[in-house]
Amino acid sequence: MRLKSSIFLWVSLATIIPLTALILVITAYSERLHHKNVESEIQTSIKNIISELEFRQNYVNKIVLSLATSPAIKNFFPVLQSAAENDLHPNYFEEAGKLNRFLAGFQHSVPGLDTVRVLDIDGNTLVKIRFGKHLPALFESMEDIPFAEEELIDEHFLSWMMQLQPYQVSYGQLPLSQRDYAEGQELSLLNLIVPLADSQDKTVGFLTARTLGNQMDNILQTTSLGTNVHIVIAELNPDNPTRNGMLLYSDTDHLKFSVPRLPESKINTRISDAAWQLMLANRYGTYHNSENNQNYFFQEFYPYKNQLVSWMIMLQMDERYFNEPFQRIRFGLFAFAAFALIISLLLANMGAKHIAEPITRFSHMLKKYADGEKLGNEPPEITATELKELNHSFNYLVNTLESTEKERDRAQNMMLQNAKLASIGEMAAGIGHEINNPLNNILSYAKLIERDIADDNTEIKEDIVGLRNEALRASRIIKGILNFARQVPPEYKPFNLGDWLKDTLLLVEPEAHKHKVTTSLINYPDIQLEGDYQQLQQVLLNLLINAIQVSKQGQEVKLTAQIIDDHQIQVMVSDQGKGLSADEKEKIFDPFFTTKSIGEGSGLGLSISLGIVQYHHGQLKLENNTQGGVDAIILLPIKNTHYDS
Repeated sequence: MRLKSSIFLWVSLATIIPLTALILVITAYSERLHHKNVESEIQTSIKNIISELEFRQNYVNKIVLSLATSPAIKNFFPVLQSAAENDLHPNYFEEAGKLNRFLAGFQHSVPGLDTVRVLDIDGNTLVKIRFGKHLPALFESMEDIPFAEEELIDEHFLSWMMQLQPYQVSYGQLPLSQRDYAEGQELSLLNLIVPLADSQDKTVGFLTARTLGNQMDNILQTTSLGTNVHIVIAELNPDNPTRNGMLLYSDTDHLKFSVPRLPESKINTRISDAAWQLMLANRYGTYHNSENNQNYFFQEFYPYKNQLVSWMIMLQMDERYFNEPFQRIRFGLFAFAAFALIISLLLANMGAKHIAEPITRFSHMLKKYADGEKLGNEPPEITATELKELNHSFNYLVNTLESTEKERDRAQNMMLQNAKLASIGEMAAGIGHEINNPLNNILSYAKLIERDIADDNTEIKEDIVGLRNEALRASRIIKGILNFARQVPPEYKPFNLGDWLKDTLLLVEPEAHKHKVTTSLINYPDIQLEGDYQQLQQVLLNLLINAIQVSKQGQEVKLTAQIIDDHQIQVMVSDQGKGLSADEKEKIFDPFFTTKSIGEGSGLGLSISLGIVQYHHGQLKLENNTQGGVDAIILLPIKNTHYDS
């Protein structure tokens, strides 16, 4: 496949597949996470609504119970007891007036109570307060007891009230409660009923209260749910088919707790029968109606403690509000992906066209260059896969050049160094013998002259002493030259590395003490080496002395040894001197080259050391360290190595 076609194809695949997969994965994951978060938030909102409604119900219960146990109600007990005996109490109108005024004032100070009644033992209304005003007794009974409402004739309801526990709040639907509203209307909330009892726990009457639900409406209207979430509350009342499923509150239908409604306003007008049956079966959860694309989040709430009546609180949300943001995101991402794909394909086509020919030409040129052929201005040929050719040719060139350069440099360095040492050694041997004899004669004559000079002729004596010292220095140089020229192959014998290091370090202690420099042996492995102990000690001794002489007072010369690659030992002498310049590093192993002052060295120490190390098939290197000084490194092969246990 041609390079141009390959680039175009791979860029297309590398752009389309990852972008498409990334868009689908990110949007699907984000949408699912968003759904979970919204569902969790809505269920939490339902719980908060239930908590607020429950708190309101408990508050009303406490208020009504405190009213039932108030002194004003207890002062009315004689009237209730007389009514129970079908008699009119002598102070009936006076006591009824007092209670009316008290209840009216109480209703003004405690908002939320619609109607408060005091019933006798037969369930007839003796006192009635509505919206803070007492209603006069307009109905006469057979016993001439005036009633605020018509007589109660529902024996079943009366029997149910008589079974209630005194001074405990219960809930029920008073048959007379609808007379204040249009015929056939129902109130959302049930009446609170508290049986009143005398000191012998005998029921003497009932206190009832009714709330319109204004406070409930305020709670629901102030709940922050967003514009796309609607609240629906329906009553579950299996004992009363008329109220079972009746809508109590619906913000979309403008139904409120405080507004009476017809019992025909049922939940099944808002949701399907399948959704309603699911809610009745589970009482908590989520339902998605695919027909109208609506989501319903519901939870059951028991507002009346002594009743089986409950409320189903439902939050309704359109499914499109879940998906619309992600539809827009998907559209935007796909549009961006399409735009990026078009740009990528255009650039890939242009790049492939302009890159293929130069790469092919470059491939042929590199291969010819690696084979040593001359490069010409040949036009590029369009042949097999260009990228493979380029890679093969480039690797071939790099490998050939690197290996050739390394071998050539190593061979040249060894050849030059060996030739230099050999020629200088031959010359040094001849010159050393020729100069050594005249130097010995000079020393002998200097001694004779010194004996014949008078003691008071100090000036001539100092000159003779200087002459003899210079001759001795020249003799030492000649001795070093002869030693350099007389290098012999080492005699291999096993010796302990630690003993060799310690013995050599001990030999340089006087020199270190003289220069006020400390020496230390940091660490070393416990192994055996094979080599010429004396020659290698001469090398290490020379490196240590050089390090001591270039160090300043108070500085430290460190000696370390470690195993490298399991077949070499590295011995390193580190100083803190001034280091080596680039020019000094090039000439440091040349015979007679020295960085010391005149008279301090012959410049043959490192050359001799290099020859000894090379005879041992090792390497000697000098490198600047991070402390400003020099690391002198000896690399020697390990033979017959063993570790002491």
